[in-house]
Amino acid sequence: MSPVTGLKNTFWDFAWLRRIYSRVRRAGRSGVGVVIAVFVVFIVIALFGFLLVQDVAGSDTIFKGVTIGGRQAGGMTRSSAQSLVTRNITDPLSKPMRVYYGKHSFPLNPSGIDFTIDTKAMVDAAYDAGHGKNVFERMWYRLTGKPLRVSVPLIARYDAKKLKAFLVAIGNDLDYAPTSASVQMTADHRPTVHGSRTGFHINIDESQKKIAEAMQKPGRDVALVAEITKPKVTTADIGTIVVVKQSEHKVYQYSGDKLVDSWGCAVGTPQYPTPNGSFTIVEKKYKPTWYPPNSDWAKGKKAIPPGPGNPLGPYWMGIGNGVGLHSTYDEGSIGYSASHGCVRMSEYNAMMLFKAVKEGTPVYIYP
Repeated sequence: MSPVTGLKNTFWDFAWLRRIYSRVRRAGRSGVGVVIAVFVVFIVIALFGFLLVQDVAGSDTIFKGVTIGGRQAGGMTRSSAQSLVTRNITDPLSKPMRVYYGKHSFPLNPSGIDFTIDTKAMVDAAYDAGHGKNVFERMWYRLTGKPLRVSVPLIARYDAKKLKAFLVAIGNDLDYAPTSASVQMTADHRPTVHGSRTGFHINIDESQKKIAEAMQKPGRDVALVAEITKPKVTTADIGTIVVVKQSEHKVYQYSGDKLVDSWGCAVGTPQYPTPNGSFTIVEKKYKPTWYPPNSDWAKGKKAIPPGPGNPLGPYWMGIGNGVGLHSTYDEGSIGYSASHGCVRMSEYNAMMLFKAVKEGTPVYIYP
């Protein structure tokens, strides 16, 4: 038997261990404690050394459980992780986007707004997630195999001013202001209603937020945020229109441009004419008190309370400067130029008009 073979057999038959055990027993309890302590220290030093070697060996490796932009990067070197980010994140997100609203489409090249992804910063953050810990924490994670569960987000930048300018240009192309409804009178003194139109406006701030969020994802089609703006006066706001034709001694009530009814009336005398022009109802009063106007024909007269002697009757619709449309208890003047400037109507007809109008209702008076 060779010396080497004899040495192997001696080692593996644990004779050396039995000899140590015998000596420890002869040494007593104190000796046993010393041996155990030495053994434990030896194990700790050996384990520490093993883990330290592992830490040094993995000094360029990202810890397990770390992701970059949702991609697993644990166990990769920095260069491998950088290739991963470039291939799966940087390149796809550098492709053009499509910004649209309805049928209108606008390409947005990320380079046009200086969109960049800081690949190095993302990889460094992933690496520092583990290697930024102290040596004992690193050893613990390596010993237990416990993942860090750290997710490094996308680190990107873009020029907000350039993106806003891009959206403003789209707004200039698509935006249009609302148009209020309006009334125009024809040559024969009939109202024509021009309908309202809502406006359209691209919401720059909200659209910019959506695009900024979409830039972090591949396959990006972004719908712009828009607002519909209402006109000040809608077509529905055009209600009753009153037209007075003095030569016909007639009052016409329209709903928009549709004739609803017409009634006979009395208008002013040549000495005290009814004014022509465009007016609005400025006040409505039921059973008004008559007050003498500042005119020579009313000098010395006193106010008249509601009742049969009141020249205004129970219904008054003023259009300003003491002039208005009103009922009268004396209907004999209807059809003539007999008033001191107001438009007189029968009590029933004035009641019908009184119900139809409101403050702000337009009144057109023609010769």
